[in-house]
Amino acid sequence: MTSTYIETGGHVRVYDDAVHTHEMFPHGTYRVHFTAKEGFSLVRIDDLLVGGERVYGGREQKIEKIFAAYARAERSLGVMLSGDKGIGKSMFVRMVAERAREHDLPVVVVTEDHDGIVEFLDSLDECLVVFDEFEKTFPLGRRSLGDGVNRQNQFLTLFDGLSAVKRIYCLTVNDVSEVSTYLVNRPGRFHYHMRFEYPGPDDVRQYLRDQAPHADPVEIENVALFSRRARLNYDHLRAIAFELDHAGSVFSEIVEDLNIKSVEPSIYRIEARFPDGRVWTDETEVNLFERGDVGRTFELRHGMRSMFASFVPQDLVFESDGTILVPIDHLELLDDHDDEPEIYPTSVTLTLVGQATFGYPL
Repeated sequence: MTSTYIETGGHVRVYDDAVHTHEMFPHGTYRVHFTAKEGFSLVRIDDLLVGGERVYGGREQKIEKIFAAYARAERSLGVMLSGDKGIGKSMFVRMVAERAREHDLPVVVVTEDHDGIVEFLDSLDECLVVFDEFEKTFPLGRRSLGDGVNRQNQFLTLFDGLSAVKRIYCLTVNDVSEVSTYLVNRPGRFHYHMRFEYPGPDDVRQYLRDQAPHADPVEIENVALFSRRARLNYDHLRAIAFELDHAGSVFSEIVEDLNIKSVEPSIYRIEARFPDGRVWTDETEVNLFERGDVGRTFELRHGMRSMFASFVPQDLVFESDGTILVPIDHLELLDDHDDEPEIYPTSVTLTLVGQATFGYPL
């Protein structure tokens, strides 16, 4: 057996004949590894793959945009992906990784925090660097929740994109409020901030047709309508497709047992239409799926005026087009003077907002 001697920084290390040296960053997918004895290194892992799974929601166009921008850019490119769990961020990262490998870019995944991580990453050649659930691995630092040390600001210089080497930095984020204000709304650091919403009825229909080919079309339509009443992510849809994919499956029975109960309030847009054509709109956070006869009250504002409306969720009417209607004869109204308004609206409807933080599509 022959030995290989590698000298760096005045230190000579001895390795066996399995050592290979590379003049360039070898292609592949790596995870950043750290030990107190040896410091940072890269460990080869399986490639991030999309495989044969179909991607929904027009994600391919976003991939094209990212790599077209990177080709034009003379500096590093930052991409932030935000949204709740289960709505496609990890799938999108795998798509980015696949495209990066097509462009001969190594992929580096960062999953843990250690002092010196920034300097190590900045020593790498051109590559794609992925941070999954960035705000969890590198907490913002709130003294009420921990030691108060902000672990995100160490990356500010790296994400400025002014390094001698150009790279793509791709972050997934579940809670934007836990990301440093020096990163959000800073296109100099993150050129793209792509928000992921919950799949709409059309995506729900297509997903179930693909993944549950034996499902009754009527039951698929029932799921699509339900998606306009409660937020369904792709984890939910995967479970629903599994249950629906055989004859005789009924969604109303399936949903009773699946672990997709709505236990938290959702954001709904309230729209009240009046006989004279006026329309009052606002947004409110309510839980329409709690059992019982407890009333819900929300304030509807219009200019300097406001109205308070109360209803019981069990009185709601779920129309076949997905509209949630509050029957006027089951609606209690008071104006801002605690008086009954002179004119009642002709209709009051609730519309589920796709995501609490961002109400516009990806």
